[in-house]
This record gives sequence, C-alpha cells and structure tokens, in this order.
Amino acid sequence: MAQRLQTLVVGNHVIAVYPTKEEKFNEAFAFLKEGLQRNEVLVLTTTDLLKDEIRVRMRDEWKVDVLELESKGDIIIRTTEELYFPDGVPNIQRTKALWSTLVENSLNKGKRGLRVVGDMGAFFKNGFTKELLEYESCLEQRFNFPVIGICAYDSKDFSSLTSEQVRQLQQNHNPVWMQDY
Repeated sequence: MAQRLQTLVVGNHVIAVYPTKEEKFNEAFAFLKEGLQRNEVLVLTTTDLLKDEIRVRMRDEWKVDVLELESKGDIIIRTTEELYFPDGVPNIQRTKALWSTLVENSLNKGKRGLRVVGDMGAFFKNGFTKELLEYESCLEQRFNFPVIGICAYDSKDFSSLTSEQVRQLQQNHNPVWMQDY
C-alpha cells in the first residue's frame, strides 16, 4: 500500500477497489496525511465513517488540530451525499464546478492543490450507479489541474458492475488499483 502511494504524482486520477473498509481507510488516511505535509488541501468524502470518527483519527494519528484546519479550509470532510448529491440527485456540472472552485481557492490560499479521497459507496447505496458511471466518464484519466484524487470503491459494490462498466471506469482512471474484486 505505502509503496503504491509513493508513485502518485499531481494529476493522477486513481481508481482503487478495496476488499475491506479497514484497508480503504488505512490507505486514505496515509494518502491524505502526505498531502497535509505537502501543503495541499485535503478532501475526504465518505458515509462509512462518521465525521467525528474521521476527526478523532486524524487528530490522534497526525497530531494536528483538525477543527482549526477545517475552519481554515485546509481539511474538508463531507459525506458523499453532501458533496456529490446535496439536492438528492447527482449533478455532474455542479460537482465539476465545485472541484474547480476548490482548486482555485486552494491555490489562492498558497496551497499546492487538492488531495481527494472520494468514497463511491453511497452512489451504489442510493441507486445512482448509472449517474456514477456518467460522472466518472466525464472526468479526465489524468487531471490537467493540481489535484491527486482516489476514487475509492468497495469490492462488493464493484462486483455488481458488468465487465463493460468496469472497462469504462478503468478507461477514465490512471493508475488503476484493482485486485481480484
């Protein structure tokens, strides 16, 4: 895990499929901690951990004042629903505009860019598989702005996709981190 994180560079749009939530979050926290050290704004979206659980883990493992970093906009913690479908339905244009604004704001604050972990499980839970595939398909395989993003998938959700849907997701990400899901 740590070895593959070292290979990431600005612009990477990673797809990662995890067999367990523990593996997903261990990698997510290691990846995000590196971004904090590199002066990047951190974004974590998930519904698998409560926001307070995330804050406690960051505080305890990273020895930082998470609430202060959040108040400055250096750490952004949202549920997947809050970020991707705050009105109850995913909206690709709104989400892309949000990413653009977050990048611009981070650069204006003297940050190097964004480091994002997006947990995609809520799309499956809420019946938005089609919308998720459309969203992922409209993103670049490699971002042309200062972002490193990991789209995190649970293997149980990923195994519900057709082989064509899996290929579609692989085509819109680089690198692709998938073991036998």
